[in-house]
Amino acid sequence: MSIGQMTRVGRLKLRVDRVIYTTITLMSVLIIYDGWNHLSFWGVLAVILGPMLAIFLSHLFGAELGTRVARGRPLTWRERRVAFVEECRFLVIMIPPVLILIVLSVAGVSYGRIIQVIILVGVASLGVWGGVAGHRAGLTGWGLVASMAYGLLLGGVILALQALLQPGQEPFQR
Repeated sequence: MSIGQMTRVGRLKLRVDRVIYTTITLMSVLIIYDGWNHLSFWGVLAVILGPMLAIFLSHLFGAELGTRVARGRPLTWRERRVAFVEECRFLVIMIPPVLILIVLSVAGVSYGRIIQVIILVGVASLGVWGGVAGHRAGLTGWGLVASMAYGLLLGGVILALQALLQPGQEPFQR
């Protein structure tokens, strides 16, 4: 089995590796960006969706280009459509942060606080994926706990980077 193969999660077939590194990339972008409370809803949405769309497009481009190189000819429209449909499954990762943004915005929560919630949900999701991986590997007990803790530890490192970097604060201010 290849590392990059699809994994069935519920009714979806996903590339879990892509979900994880997109989560980490999004969390990093959200941590680094400063000025949330100066944006409109649409501006916050654009900052959230931008990195995800960029990763999606890079995967689509890479899949099409890789297939073209492997086959030594231009792709047919059918082959392009297959690559597009295959990569579109990845876009499901946009749903949780967008839903959090919508629900908390309607509730009157500040954008800065909403971003903190999205980041914390991202950290929790890394723990969940660690648990899923451990469970699928047959781990039980402390082994399963360690697998989940590994995902949470990675999220903790990202949060530590946030605390260390503190965008908008010294040494990043002029």
